[in-house]
Amino acid sequence: MRGKVYTVKISKGGIGKTWITAQLGHGLALNGNKVMILTSDSQNNIFDYMIPEKEHEKYKHIKDLRHSVLYGKGEVIPLRKNVDFIPVESSIFTEKFLEKLPEFIEGLRKEYNFILIDSIPTKAIDSAFVSLSDKIIIPVFCDAVTRKEAVNVMMEAGIEKVHSIIVNLFRNTAVQRESYQFLKEFTSEDIVFPSPIKETAHVESLIHKCKTVWESKASSIKSIQNSLLDVIMTM
Repeated sequence: MRGKVYTVKISKGGIGKTWITAQLGHGLALNGNKVMILTSDSQNNIFDYMIPEKEHEKYKHIKDLRHSVLYGKGEVIPLRKNVDFIPVESSIFTEKFLEKLPEFIEGLRKEYNFILIDSIPTKAIDSAFVSLSDKIIIPVFCDAVTRKEAVNVMMEAGIEKVHSIIVNLFRNTAVQRESYQFLKEFTSEDIVFPSPIKETAHVESLIHKCKTVWESKASSIKSIQNSLLDVIMTM
């Protein structure tokens, strides 16, 4: 086995990058894959989407990503069946960490079908994660600011490195339709561009319950599942 590495990347906050990472990870696992989720964000927000708050405390003092990379003795947190996570205590990474990161990622490739990286725009670690990734996934809003940021990410990483662009929290307004059309026309045929994920109260409810979209049978969630499957089935 040599697993694939995907970094979910956008510099602008509040777009739902971590939420999308959680949905992709669980969806991949339900399709028979073993998945590892990593983050460079010391807030470890993946917990908020997949583990009830009352359970957070028991993971507070475990050995984190830096310990795993430097000493090979970190701890893994199961988020769902076949979905594991290694948290991080600090978003500051040493040169030694960056030197040993490729070897660590290569080790994960032998154990997991997919490694998903929920990256934050801290230059050194973000660049390292992107360089070690097979592809990147870009979550976006349909507004001018985020649209510009998505284009910058594509130009920086290279179009050939982009696997997919996922429009999140879409509202059917003239402004958002215009941005959606721009992104659709800007991307190449090789980039997966699923139907936008619409803003819905059901997702808000699932987040509150620490559930993923795959744990819902609501009709309004079906289109979201289909959009994510368009990405998952081509990973």
